[in-house]
Parts: sequence; C-alpha cells; structure tokens
Amino acid sequence: MVIESVNREAWTVIGSTAELRILFSGGIESAVLMGEAIEAGLVPIPVYVATGTRWENTELKSANIYLETLELGLSDKIIIRKYTPGDVEKHWAYNKGSYPLAEEDIQTLEISGRNETLLREAVRFGEDDQKLILVIGTTADNPFKDGDQQFYSEMETTLSAQRRARVTILTPLKGLTKSDVIKRGKRFPLGLTLSCVAPLNGKACGECIKCASRTAAFLTAEVIDKYEMEELNES
Repeated sequence: MVIESVNREAWTVIGSTAELRILFSGGIESAVLMGEAIEAGLVPIPVYVATGTRWENTELKSANIYLETLELGLSDKIIIRKYTPGDVEKHWAYNKGSYPLAEEDIQTLEISGRNETLLREAVRFGEDDQKLILVIGTTADNPFKDGDQQFYSEMETTLSAQRRARVTILTPLKGLTKSDVIKRGKRFPLGLTLSCVAPLNGKACGECIKCASRTAAFLTAEVIDKYEMEELNES
C-alpha cells in the first residue's frame, strides 16, 4: 500500500505498485511527511540529495537521528544521492563567506534549480520501469519559481518520459505555511530537526534567516520548539 493522492488533511492510501520515495532533509517539513507516511502504514524510502552545501553534515546527522526515533530502522535505509552543482564557489550556500541573516529578504535563500536537482536525483536509481511516487515538502512559504504546480506538473511529465514509467510528484504541504506544518506535526519529535544555513559546531547558529523563520513559525503555531531538548539530540 502506498500513497497515490494526498490532501491537506490526511494521506489517502490506495493499492499501487509504485515505490514511495520522500525527499528527506531532516527539516520540519520532510520530518512531518515521513512521520505521517509511517503512521499510515506505508514504507517510504527517504532520499537525501547531497550537493556540498555548508549545512550538509549537520543536516544529515539530524536526519539520521530523527529517523532513528521512528523505531523502524529507517536510518539504515536512507538513500544519499551525490550531485555536484556548477559554479559552487559563487553561491554563499557552498562557501565559507557571509550568509543571509534574520532580517534579510527570503529571496536570498534561492538556489537556482534546487528542486529540479532534488527530483532528478531522486529517480536516478532502481529499475527503469518501476513506477515511482515522489513526495516533496514544499509549502505556501516557497516564493520561488520551482515551487508552483506548473513546475511540478512539468517535472512529472519530464521524469516519466525519461524513466519510461509513471512518476507522480506529490506536494502534501503545498497549501500550508511552516507554522501550519508545525501544528499539524507537533506529535512528532520536531526538536530533532534542523533549520539553519550556517550550523556552528554541529548546532543551529541561531542567527541566520532560516533560524529566524523557524523561531517565528513556532511562535505563530504556539508550539514550544524543543530543539536541543529532545533526548537523542544530546547524543
């Protein structure tokens, strides 16, 4: 049993021969999606796409710790796809220079072609004729051109043609803000997730634009952020 369609309130489960893969970064959105899929009795494959960003090592650590709390051994099954983007030295995400702070515009977070890269890498393994369902945690907070429905529809068509099998892309959180997602997934150990573009000594910096948006979202959701309070986060 895997997901074939999803609405904002619940996962709709029907029989299918497609394999379910969740783009999993260890952030709030993908953590909620992973928890929901497992609650629905599904067996999702978490896929992490490594591109060499400055936050990658800390993010992967958080991702694995979160998966371990689901008690299904999923941390042993995470698929890591490696991709090297061009001109990485020109973007702050890939070098040791300055990075967007709390007060800066959200547009500074854009990494050109980011979601396309994630989706393309998520289908580049397994049998070519295997039907796939890809789940990505984009939300209503995404202002970039790779966050609208037209983009995902076009990617479905492109990836299906390349793979010679149906690829379905689901965006269960598309109509929700980050604070909505936090409220929806507050039963999960969200304190183990990471939302930071410049981790320091393996922890969130507390100063960057992502840390600020996380703080604001938890406040709006009226949920306590237990980052660094969850038991496993101290290991």
